[in-house]
Formats: sequence, structure tokens, C-alpha cells
Amino acid sequence: MRPPAPDGSNGAGYSPQPSAAGFLAAPLAEALTVLPPRPSGLVDAPLTAGGAFVRPLPIDTTCAAVARRFFREAVSDLPIPSALLHDGVTMASELAANTLHAQRKAELGATLQRAASGVPEIWVYLRGTTRSCELVCKVFDSERGWDGAVQTGMDKAPVDSVSGRGLQVVDGLSAGLWGCHPTLSRLGSTNTPGKAVWFVLPVPPAVLPDDLGRPRYSPDWLMDELEAMLGARGMAGIMRADAGGMSVLSISRHLTVWRHGSVMSWRAPSGCYQRLCLTDLVEVAEQIVCAHEESALAETNGFRVGPLRVADLAAS
Repeated sequence: MRPPAPDGSNGAGYSPQPSAAGFLAAPLAEALTVLPPRPSGLVDAPLTAGGAFVRPLPIDTTCAAVARRFFREAVSDLPIPSALLHDGVTMASELAANTLHAQRKAELGATLQRAASGVPEIWVYLRGTTRSCELVCKVFDSERGWDGAVQTGMDKAPVDSVSGRGLQVVDGLSAGLWGCHPTLSRLGSTNTPGKAVWFVLPVPPAVLPDDLGRPRYSPDWLMDELEAMLGARGMAGIMRADAGGMSVLSISRHLTVWRHGSVMSWRAPSGCYQRLCLTDLVEVAEQIVCAHEESALAETNGFRVGPLRVADLAAS
């Protein structure tokens, strides 16, 4: 029997994400015009309820402006200080401009032998708790490649350059809390492989209401949500086993995820063990998708993709 739904009902007629599944399965052209309906699960719930804000970005000169508008929309219900909001809007704009360049590069076939697919996407969500809460913004594109020099140290643009400073701005405003990782798209009828360039902003606890934080749903219900979220990202054939307060998700021969109580753990391709609280559901799903794609890249190309630059939040 399915655990109670978030609204406390007995779950009759309730499914984890019927509205989200329909939206995520829509053709790309439809996804550009249809907004997610009223949330029925955490996969498309508001940020304040533990969900994620996901929108497609246009592949034209309005990309940065649309990203700025979407970022403001995503955080409109959060009491974020104006200075922090300005920094976030600026960085979202720079990431969008950067990904537009990458997407056009892929379309022209400058570095890839395949046609580009999918459209850029912006994702915004909260991770952590009111004691240590961060606002995460990611911009996805289908250009899989990434300049590794940026991960270890960034060359500054010449002083007389009129472009090339976008990621320097992100690096400065985020105090180095940004990076890139392989992932899969969220929108459209297929889950396009690509990368997400991201930044995080710490949210001052003093400006957050007492009731803001991760909803304390039951671990069993959250596991159902996690399995549905991973399935929506194209991870078919997940094998699951539950026993007492423990669950196991066998995602691939390289990736097995364990739940003990409300704590999730798995071994990343880097060899390090990741450990997150299940109530940080969007972040858990993102990290698992990243680990899956890192393993796929390592197996296909014979190399490892570096770990995320920002340490994972410890389970609370």
C-alpha cells in the first residue's frame, strides 16, 4: 500500500507525478509553451515545499533576459535580500549567455559530429535546511564537452576584451561556489545527455521564516518520489528492494543507492561515498543522475569526469 500523500490523505487515486510525467513527456515544441500544472508531488512542487523550478530557455538573443525573468519568478516567494537577488539574477544571466554560446557551437557542429538536440533549461531549487540553506541555480545545455581548465583555475579575459568575462563574474559573485557536471535534461520527450553549469547562494537563516525547510514526509513516500523522479529522467529498469527501515535502488552495474532510515548513500565514480538526507530530495536525485552520467562517460570514453567542486551537504 502506498504511504500517505503529502496532503495527509489516504493516497486513494494518488500517483507520484501524473502532471509532471505528462509535462516531461511532452514534445519539445509543446514544452516551450506549456507550464507545469498544480503540483501533485515533490517533483514539481514549489521551492518552499521541496520542489524545483524548471523552464526551457530560448536559443536566441533573448536567452539571458528570459533567464533573468525566470530566476526572479522562481524565487519570488522567498524573502531573499535585494543584494543577494541581484547577484543571483546576474549569475543566471551569465550562465544563460554561456550556454547559448555552447548550444550554437553544438548546432554548427564545431566540436561535435552529431546534431544538437534539446533546448537549454534553467533549474532552480533549495537544498539544506533553515540552518544551512542554499539556493541552487543550474543551466543545462546539450553540449557535453567542458573546458577542464575552468575546473582547476580560470584564465582571466584580457583587460581590453569585450567578452569572455561571464564565468569570471559567476566565480566572483558566488565566491567560487559554482561548477559543471554531466547530467540529463528534464524537459522534452527524450532525456538528452548534456551538462549543467551551476552556482549556489547561501541564504541567510535570519531572513527565512521558521516554517521554511524540507517537508518531513515519510521516508517510504520519499523513496517512491525518488524512484519516480529518476524514472522521469530516463533511468528505466531500476530494481528496488525494501526491508524494514532500509531500501536499495540498483540503478546500473556501476551504481547502487542505499537508504538507511532517512539517509541516502552511494559510491560516486570518483571513489568517494556520497551521503545526503532523503528529505533533500531534488538534490539527492540530481547527485544520483550526475553519478550515473559520470559512470557512463567513464565507461564509454575511458576517462573519469572530476567530482563536483562543492562538497555535499552532510545528512542532518
